[in-house]
Amino acid sequence: MTAGASSRPVGSAFLAGYAVAYIGGFIGVAPLLQVLAPLHAALIDGQAKGPLLSQALFWGCMAAGAGNILGGALSDRTRSRHGRRRPWILVGAILTVGSYALLHQSSSRLGFILALVGFQLAFNILLAPLLALFADRVPENRRSVMSAVMGMGYPLAAMVGSVVMAWGPQDEVGRLAVLSAVVLTATLPFALLSREDPPPPDQMRPLLADVSLVSLLRPFATRDFALAWSYRFLVVTGFSLVAFYLLFYIADAIGFTRLFPGRTAEAGHSLLTAIAVVGVVAVSVVVALNGSRITRRKPLGVTGAALLTVAAAVMAATQDWNLVIAAFALYGLGQGCYGAVDIALMADVLPSAEDRGKDLGLINLAVTLPQAIAPLIALVLLERLGLDFRSLFLAAAACFGGATLAVASIRRVR
Repeated sequence: MTAGASSRPVGSAFLAGYAVAYIGGFIGVAPLLQVLAPLHAALIDGQAKGPLLSQALFWGCMAAGAGNILGGALSDRTRSRHGRRRPWILVGAILTVGSYALLHQSSSRLGFILALVGFQLAFNILLAPLLALFADRVPENRRSVMSAVMGMGYPLAAMVGSVVMAWGPQDEVGRLAVLSAVVLTATLPFALLSREDPPPPDQMRPLLADVSLVSLLRPFATRDFALAWSYRFLVVTGFSLVAFYLLFYIADAIGFTRLFPGRTAEAGHSLLTAIAVVGVVAVSVVVALNGSRITRRKPLGVTGAALLTVAAAVMAATQDWNLVIAAFALYGLGQGCYGAVDIALMADVLPSAEDRGKDLGLINLAVTLPQAIAPLIALVLLERLGLDFRSLFLAAAACFGGATLAVASIRRVR
Protein backbone atom coordinates (compact mmCIF):
# COMPACT_ATOMS: atom_id res chain seq x y z
CA MET A 1 0.00 0.00 0.00
CA THR A 2 1.03 3.57 -0.53
CA ALA A 3 1.62 5.70 2.51
CA GLY A 4 -1.55 6.95 4.08
CA ALA A 5 -3.79 4.65 2.04
CA SER A 6 -6.67 2.75 3.57
CA SER A 7 -5.78 -0.49 5.29
CA ARG A 8 -8.91 -2.15 3.89
CA PRO A 9 -7.95 -4.81 1.30
CA VAL A 10 -8.63 -3.74 -2.26
CA GLY A 11 -10.53 -6.51 -4.04
CA SER A 12 -11.49 -7.03 -7.64
CA ALA A 13 -15.07 -5.92 -6.98
CA PHE A 14 -13.93 -2.51 -5.79
CA LEU A 15 -11.55 -2.07 -8.73
CA ALA A 16 -14.20 -3.13 -11.25
CA GLY A 17 -16.82 -0.84 -9.71
CA TYR A 18 -14.34 2.01 -9.67
CA ALA A 19 -13.47 1.51 -13.35
CA VAL A 20 -17.17 1.42 -14.32
CA ALA A 21 -17.89 4.60 -12.35
CA TYR A 22 -14.92 6.42 -13.90
CA ILE A 23 -15.64 5.40 -17.49
CA GLY A 24 -19.40 5.84 -17.08
CA GLY A 25 -18.89 9.34 -15.73
CA PHE A 26 -16.91 10.29 -18.81
CA ILE A 27 -19.59 8.88 -21.11
CA GLY A 28 -21.72 11.61 -19.61
CA VAL A 29 -19.26 14.34 -20.56
CA ALA A 30 -17.50 13.40 -23.83
CA PRO A 31 -20.49 13.36 -26.21
CA LEU A 32 -21.97 16.43 -24.58
CA LEU A 33 -18.86 18.53 -25.23
CA GLN A 34 -18.00 17.00 -28.61
CA VAL A 35 -21.43 16.65 -30.22
CA LEU A 36 -24.39 18.05 -28.26
CA ALA A 37 -22.77 21.35 -27.31
CA PRO A 38 -21.62 22.12 -30.89
CA LEU A 39 -25.06 21.21 -32.26
CA HIS A 40 -26.81 23.34 -29.63
CA ALA A 41 -24.46 26.25 -30.39
CA ALA A 42 -25.32 25.94 -34.09
CA LEU A 43 -29.02 25.92 -33.21
CA ILE A 44 -28.72 29.16 -31.24
CA ASP A 45 -26.46 30.99 -33.72
CA GLY A 46 -25.58 29.08 -36.87
CA GLN A 47 -23.54 31.94 -38.31
CA ALA A 48 -21.27 32.27 -35.28
CA LYS A 49 -21.38 28.73 -33.89
CA GLY A 50 -17.57 28.49 -33.59
CA PRO A 51 -17.07 31.64 -31.51
CA LEU A 52 -20.16 30.89 -29.38
CA LEU A 53 -18.94 27.37 -28.61
CA SER A 54 -15.47 28.72 -27.82
CA GLN A 55 -16.84 31.30 -25.36
CA ALA A 56 -19.05 28.74 -23.63
CA LEU A 57 -16.22 26.22 -23.37
CA PHE A 58 -13.87 28.86 -21.96
CA TRP A 59 -16.14 29.94 -19.13
CA GLY A 60 -17.30 26.40 -18.52
CA CYS A 61 -13.77 25.16 -18.12
CA MET A 62 -12.88 27.97 -15.76
CA ALA A 63 -15.77 26.72 -13.60
CA ALA A 64 -14.48 23.16 -14.00
CA GLY A 65 -11.12 24.11 -12.53
CA ALA A 66 -12.78 25.70 -9.52
CA GLY A 67 -15.12 22.72 -9.11
CA ASN A 68 -12.26 20.25 -9.21
CA ILE A 69 -10.22 21.96 -6.52
CA LEU A 70 -13.34 22.64 -4.44
CA GLY A 71 -14.57 19.05 -4.69
CA GLY A 72 -11.15 17.65 -3.83
CA ALA A 73 -10.58 19.99 -0.89
CA LEU A 74 -14.06 19.41 0.53
CA SER A 75 -13.62 15.64 0.32
CA ASP A 76 -10.21 15.91 2.06
CA ARG A 77 -11.91 17.61 5.00
CA THR A 78 -15.29 15.80 5.10
CA ARG A 79 -16.12 13.81 8.24
CA SER A 80 -18.90 11.30 7.63
CA ARG A 81 -19.78 7.76 8.59
CA HIS A 82 -20.17 7.19 4.84
CA GLY A 83 -16.58 8.27 4.20
CA ARG A 84 -15.18 11.50 2.86
CA ARG A 85 -15.17 10.82 -0.91
CA ARG A 86 -18.41 8.90 -1.54
CA PRO A 87 -20.88 11.61 -0.42
CA TRP A 88 -19.37 14.05 -2.91
CA ILE A 89 -19.49 11.46 -5.70
CA LEU A 90 -23.24 11.20 -5.09
CA VAL A 91 -23.70 14.96 -5.03
CA GLY A 92 -21.65 15.43 -8.20
CA ALA A 93 -23.56 12.75 -10.12
CA ILE A 94 -26.95 14.22 -9.26
CA LEU A 95 -25.83 17.76 -10.08
CA THR A 96 -24.38 16.58 -13.41
CA VAL A 97 -27.70 15.09 -14.50
CA GLY A 98 -29.48 18.24 -13.35
CA SER A 99 -27.15 20.36 -15.48
CA TYR A 100 -28.34 18.57 -18.64
CA ALA A 101 -31.75 20.17 -18.16
CA LEU A 102 -30.11 23.61 -18.11
CA LEU A 103 -28.44 22.92 -21.44
CA HIS A 104 -31.69 21.76 -23.04
CA GLN A 105 -33.59 24.80 -21.78
CA SER A 106 -30.97 27.33 -22.95
CA SER A 107 -32.14 29.36 -25.93
CA SER A 108 -29.84 32.38 -25.88
CA ARG A 109 -26.10 32.90 -26.06
CA LEU A 110 -25.90 33.77 -22.36
CA GLY A 111 -28.12 30.86 -21.37
CA PHE A 112 -25.95 28.44 -23.35
CA ILE A 113 -22.78 29.75 -21.70
CA LEU A 114 -24.32 29.49 -18.22
CA ALA A 115 -25.51 25.96 -18.95
CA LEU A 116 -22.00 24.77 -19.81
CA VAL A 117 -20.66 26.56 -16.72
CA GLY A 118 -23.16 24.64 -14.58
CA PHE A 119 -22.34 21.35 -16.27
CA GLN A 120 -18.58 21.69 -15.86
CA LEU A 121 -18.90 22.73 -12.23
CA ALA A 122 -21.16 19.77 -11.44
CA PHE A 123 -19.13 17.14 -13.29
CA ASN A 124 -15.87 18.17 -11.67
CA ILE A 125 -17.40 18.00 -8.20
CA LEU A 126 -18.06 14.35 -9.13
CA LEU A 127 -14.64 13.76 -10.68
CA ALA A 128 -12.40 15.19 -7.94
CA PRO A 129 -13.34 12.79 -5.11
CA LEU A 130 -13.50 9.90 -7.57
CA LEU A 131 -9.89 10.49 -8.58
CA ALA A 132 -8.82 10.95 -4.98
CA LEU A 133 -10.01 7.40 -4.29
CA PHE A 134 -7.35 6.16 -6.74
CA ALA A 135 -4.56 7.58 -4.58
CA ASP A 136 -6.37 6.52 -1.38
CA ARG A 137 -7.16 2.92 -2.21
CA VAL A 138 -5.18 1.56 -5.18
CA PRO A 139 -1.87 0.01 -4.06
CA GLU A 140 1.36 0.76 -5.89
CA ASN A 141 1.63 -2.69 -7.47
CA ARG A 142 -1.81 -2.34 -9.12
CA ARG A 143 -1.57 1.26 -10.26
CA SER A 144 -0.22 0.46 -13.73
CA VAL A 145 -3.11 -1.93 -14.39
CA MET A 146 -5.76 0.49 -13.12
CA SER A 147 -4.16 3.45 -14.88
CA ALA A 148 -4.31 1.52 -18.16
CA VAL A 149 -7.98 0.68 -17.62
CA MET A 150 -8.79 4.27 -16.67
CA GLY A 151 -6.80 5.50 -19.65
CA MET A 152 -9.49 4.00 -21.85
CA GLY A 153 -12.08 6.13 -20.06
CA TYR A 154 -12.30 9.28 -22.17
CA PRO A 155 -11.56 7.71 -25.60
CA LEU A 156 -14.02 4.88 -24.93
CA ALA A 157 -16.56 7.39 -23.68
CA ALA A 158 -16.01 9.49 -26.81
CA MET A 159 -16.56 6.47 -29.05
CA VAL A 160 -19.64 5.18 -27.20
CA GLY A 161 -21.07 8.67 -27.02
CA SER A 162 -20.40 9.35 -30.67
CA VAL A 163 -22.06 6.08 -31.69
CA VAL A 164 -25.08 6.88 -29.51
CA MET A 165 -25.28 10.39 -30.97
CA ALA A 166 -25.07 9.09 -34.54
CA TRP A 167 -27.27 6.00 -34.28
CA GLY A 168 -29.36 6.44 -31.10
CA PRO A 169 -32.09 9.01 -30.37
CA GLN A 170 -31.84 11.94 -32.76
CA ASP A 171 -33.61 14.49 -30.59
CA GLU A 172 -31.75 16.36 -27.86
CA VAL A 173 -34.06 15.22 -25.05
CA GLY A 174 -33.57 11.56 -25.95
CA ARG A 175 -29.81 11.96 -26.17
CA LEU A 176 -29.59 13.72 -22.80
CA ALA A 177 -31.82 11.06 -21.24
CA VAL A 178 -29.40 8.36 -22.40
CA LEU A 179 -26.44 10.24 -20.93
CA SER A 180 -28.30 10.73 -17.64
CA ALA A 181 -29.07 7.03 -17.38
CA VAL A 182 -25.44 6.10 -18.02
CA VAL A 183 -24.04 8.53 -15.44
CA LEU A 184 -26.44 7.47 -12.70
CA THR A 185 -26.16 3.75 -13.44
CA ALA A 186 -22.36 3.87 -13.42
CA THR A 187 -21.73 6.06 -10.38
CA LEU A 188 -24.56 5.67 -7.87
CA PRO A 189 -24.19 1.92 -7.17
CA PHE A 190 -20.44 2.34 -6.63
CA ALA A 191 -20.88 5.30 -4.30
CA LEU A 192 -23.67 3.60 -2.35
CA LEU A 193 -22.26 0.07 -2.08
CA SER A 194 -18.50 0.48 -1.81
CA ARG A 195 -16.99 0.94 1.63
CA GLU A 196 -14.53 3.60 2.69
CA ASP A 197 -12.46 3.77 5.84
CA PRO A 198 -12.20 7.11 7.67
CA PRO A 199 -8.88 8.89 7.11
CA PRO A 200 -6.12 8.53 9.71
CA PRO A 201 -6.44 11.03 12.61
CA ASP A 202 -3.36 12.94 11.47
CA GLN A 203 -5.09 13.69 8.15
CA MET A 204 -8.27 15.12 9.66
CA ARG A 205 -8.43 18.90 9.66
CA PRO A 206 -11.11 21.57 10.04
CA LEU A 207 -12.84 22.59 6.82
CA LEU A 208 -11.00 25.91 6.47
CA ALA A 209 -7.61 24.82 7.85
CA ASP A 210 -4.56 25.99 5.86
CA VAL A 211 -6.67 27.53 3.09
CA SER A 212 -4.50 30.04 1.25
CA LEU A 213 -3.03 30.72 -2.16
CA VAL A 214 0.41 29.71 -0.86
CA SER A 215 -0.83 26.30 0.33
CA LEU A 216 -2.71 25.81 -2.92
CA LEU A 217 0.35 26.43 -5.09
CA ARG A 218 2.91 24.77 -2.80
CA PRO A 219 3.13 21.53 -4.84
CA PHE A 220 4.57 23.47 -7.79
CA ALA A 221 7.74 23.97 -5.76
CA THR A 222 8.40 20.27 -6.42
CA ARG A 223 10.16 20.00 -9.78
CA ASP A 224 8.65 16.69 -10.91
CA PHE A 225 5.14 17.76 -9.91
CA ALA A 226 5.53 20.88 -12.07
CA LEU A 227 6.86 18.86 -15.02
CA ALA A 228 4.13 16.22 -14.73
CA TRP A 229 1.54 19.00 -14.53
CA SER A 230 3.00 20.66 -17.65
CA TYR A 231 3.04 17.32 -19.51
CA ARG A 232 -0.61 16.73 -18.76
CA PHE A 233 -1.54 20.35 -19.52
CA LEU A 234 0.07 20.29 -22.97
CA VAL A 235 -1.33 16.89 -23.93
CA VAL A 236 -4.86 17.82 -22.88
CA THR A 237 -4.62 21.16 -24.68
CA GLY A 238 -3.87 19.20 -27.84
CA PHE A 239 -6.67 16.74 -27.08
CA SER A 240 -9.10 19.62 -26.55
CA LEU A 241 -8.25 21.29 -29.84
CA VAL A 242 -8.84 18.02 -31.68
CA ALA A 243 -11.93 16.92 -29.75
CA PHE A 244 -13.84 20.20 -29.60
CA TYR A 245 -13.46 21.04 -33.26
CA LEU A 246 -13.31 17.60 -34.87
CA LEU A 247 -16.95 17.76 -35.97
CA PHE A 248 -16.40 21.14 -37.65
CA TYR A 249 -13.08 19.91 -39.14
CA ILE A 250 -14.83 16.91 -40.70
CA ALA A 251 -17.72 18.98 -42.00
CA ASP A 252 -15.88 22.08 -43.24
CA ALA A 253 -12.16 21.37 -43.75
CA ILE A 254 -12.61 17.85 -45.10
CA GLY A 255 -16.05 18.36 -46.66
CA PHE A 256 -17.34 14.98 -45.51
CA THR A 257 -20.90 15.39 -46.78
CA ARG A 258 -19.55 16.40 -50.18
CA LEU A 259 -17.32 13.33 -50.30
CA PHE A 260 -20.06 11.02 -49.06
CA PRO A 261 -23.49 12.33 -50.06
CA GLY A 262 -26.27 11.17 -47.79
CA ARG A 263 -24.02 10.77 -44.74
CA THR A 264 -23.77 13.28 -41.93
CA ALA A 265 -20.63 14.72 -40.38
CA GLU A 266 -21.67 12.94 -37.16
CA ALA A 267 -21.20 9.62 -38.99
CA GLY A 268 -17.64 10.61 -39.92
CA HIS A 269 -17.02 11.69 -36.35
CA SER A 270 -18.25 8.31 -35.12
CA LEU A 271 -15.94 6.46 -37.51
CA LEU A 272 -12.82 8.40 -36.51
CA THR A 273 -13.44 8.09 -32.78
CA ALA A 274 -14.04 4.35 -33.18
CA ILE A 275 -10.75 3.98 -35.04
CA ALA A 276 -8.90 5.88 -32.33
CA VAL A 277 -10.47 3.77 -29.60
CA VAL A 278 -9.18 0.59 -31.26
CA GLY A 279 -5.64 1.91 -30.75
CA VAL A 280 -6.37 3.04 -27.21
CA VAL A 281 -7.86 -0.30 -26.22
CA ALA A 282 -5.02 -2.24 -27.87
CA VAL A 283 -2.35 -0.39 -25.89
CA SER A 284 -4.36 -0.36 -22.68
CA VAL A 285 -5.03 -4.11 -22.81
CA VAL A 286 -1.35 -4.88 -23.32
CA VAL A 287 -0.39 -2.63 -20.39
CA ALA A 288 -3.18 -3.96 -18.17
CA LEU A 289 -2.22 -7.58 -18.81
CA ASN A 290 1.43 -6.84 -18.11
CA GLY A 291 0.93 -4.12 -15.49
CA SER A 292 2.74 -5.90 -12.66
CA ARG A 293 5.80 -6.31 -14.89
CA ILE A 294 5.85 -2.74 -16.18
CA THR A 295 8.08 -0.76 -13.85
CA ARG A 296 9.00 2.07 -16.24
CA ARG A 297 6.18 4.50 -17.02
CA LYS A 298 8.14 7.33 -18.63
CA PRO A 299 8.98 5.57 -21.95
CA LEU A 300 5.26 5.02 -22.60
CA GLY A 301 4.57 8.66 -21.82
CA VAL A 302 7.27 9.86 -24.23
CA THR A 303 6.14 7.46 -26.97
CA GLY A 304 2.52 8.50 -26.63
CA ALA A 305 3.25 12.22 -26.87
CA ALA A 306 5.51 11.68 -29.91
CA LEU A 307 2.84 9.63 -31.73
CA LEU A 308 0.24 12.30 -31.02
CA THR A 309 2.57 14.96 -32.44
CA VAL A 310 2.95 13.12 -35.73
CA ALA A 311 -0.75 12.29 -36.02
CA ALA A 312 -1.93 15.86 -35.42
CA ALA A 313 0.62 17.23 -37.88
CA VAL A 314 -0.62 14.86 -40.61
CA MET A 315 -4.25 15.87 -39.99
CA ALA A 316 -3.27 19.54 -40.24
CA ALA A 317 -1.45 19.00 -43.53
CA THR A 318 -3.98 16.95 -45.51
CA GLN A 319 -7.50 17.05 -46.85
CA ASP A 320 -7.37 13.42 -47.95
CA TRP A 321 -9.92 11.39 -45.99
CA ASN A 322 -7.86 8.20 -46.19
CA LEU A 323 -4.84 9.96 -44.67
CA VAL A 324 -7.08 11.39 -41.95
CA ILE A 325 -8.20 7.84 -41.10
CA ALA A 326 -4.58 6.63 -40.95
CA ALA A 327 -3.58 9.59 -38.80
CA PHE A 328 -6.43 8.92 -36.41
CA ALA A 329 -5.31 5.31 -36.04
CA LEU A 330 -1.89 6.63 -35.02
CA TYR A 331 -3.61 9.17 -32.79
CA GLY A 332 -5.40 6.35 -30.99
CA LEU A 333 -2.11 4.57 -30.27
CA GLY A 334 -0.72 7.80 -28.86
CA GLN A 335 -3.80 8.28 -26.70
CA GLY A 336 -3.43 4.73 -25.47
CA CYS A 337 0.19 5.20 -24.43
CA TYR A 338 -0.62 8.47 -22.67
CA GLY A 339 -3.71 7.13 -20.94
CA ALA A 340 -1.97 3.96 -19.80
CA VAL A 341 0.39 5.91 -17.55
CA ASP A 342 -1.42 9.19 -16.89
CA ILE A 343 -3.22 8.55 -13.59
CA ALA A 344 -0.42 6.43 -12.13
CA LEU A 345 2.22 8.98 -13.08
CA MET A 346 0.23 11.81 -11.50
CA ALA A 347 -0.29 9.80 -8.30
CA ASP A 348 3.46 9.07 -8.19
CA VAL A 349 4.40 12.76 -8.01
CA LEU A 350 1.90 13.85 -5.32
CA PRO A 351 3.87 15.68 -2.59
CA SER A 352 1.72 14.67 0.44
CA ALA A 353 -0.92 12.18 1.58
CA GLU A 354 -3.14 14.53 3.59
CA ASP A 355 -3.84 16.85 0.63
CA ARG A 356 -4.42 14.21 -2.04
CA GLY A 357 -7.86 15.45 -2.98
CA LYS A 358 -6.78 19.07 -3.22
CA ASP A 359 -3.50 18.28 -5.02
CA LEU A 360 -5.26 16.00 -7.50
CA GLY A 361 -7.73 18.83 -8.03
CA LEU A 362 -4.74 21.05 -8.76
CA ILE A 363 -3.38 18.44 -11.16
CA ASN A 364 -6.78 18.29 -12.80
CA LEU A 365 -6.44 21.97 -13.60
CA ALA A 366 -4.09 20.59 -16.22
CA VAL A 367 -7.23 19.01 -17.72
CA THR A 368 -9.73 21.82 -17.19
CA LEU A 369 -7.55 24.83 -18.07
CA PRO A 370 -6.72 23.43 -21.53
CA GLN A 371 -10.43 23.13 -22.18
CA ALA A 372 -10.62 26.87 -21.58
CA ILE A 373 -7.42 27.76 -23.40
CA ALA A 374 -8.17 25.67 -26.50
CA PRO A 375 -11.21 27.82 -27.40
CA LEU A 376 -9.08 30.96 -27.00
CA ILE A 377 -6.51 29.48 -29.38
CA ALA A 378 -9.36 28.71 -31.76
CA LEU A 379 -10.70 32.26 -31.54
CA VAL A 380 -7.29 33.67 -32.45
CA LEU A 381 -6.65 31.26 -35.32
CA LEU A 382 -10.18 31.26 -36.75
CA GLU A 383 -11.38 34.79 -36.06
CA ARG A 384 -8.27 36.98 -35.79
CA LEU A 385 -6.09 35.25 -38.37
CA GLY A 386 -8.88 33.92 -40.59
CA LEU A 387 -7.43 30.40 -40.81
CA ASP A 388 -9.49 27.23 -41.26
CA PHE A 389 -10.04 24.38 -38.83
CA ARG A 390 -6.88 22.54 -39.94
CA SER A 391 -4.81 25.23 -38.20
CA LEU A 392 -6.15 23.97 -34.88
CA PHE A 393 -4.58 20.58 -35.53
CA LEU A 394 -1.22 22.21 -36.22
CA ALA A 395 -1.49 23.97 -32.87
CA ALA A 396 -2.32 20.60 -31.30
CA ALA A 397 0.83 19.10 -32.81
CA ALA A 398 2.91 21.88 -31.21
CA CYS A 399 1.34 21.13 -27.82
CA PHE A 400 2.05 17.43 -28.12
CA GLY A 401 5.67 18.18 -29.05
CA GLY A 402 6.12 20.29 -25.91
CA ALA A 403 4.56 17.50 -23.82
CA THR A 404 7.15 15.06 -25.17
CA LEU A 405 9.96 17.23 -23.79
CA ALA A 406 8.22 17.73 -20.43
CA VAL A 407 7.62 14.05 -19.63
CA ALA A 408 11.14 13.12 -20.78
CA SER A 409 12.52 15.54 -18.15
CA ILE A 410 10.75 13.99 -15.11
CA ARG A 411 13.30 12.40 -12.77
CA ARG A 412 11.22 10.77 -10.04
CA VAL A 413 9.29 8.49 -12.43
CA ARG A 414 11.32 6.00 -14.44
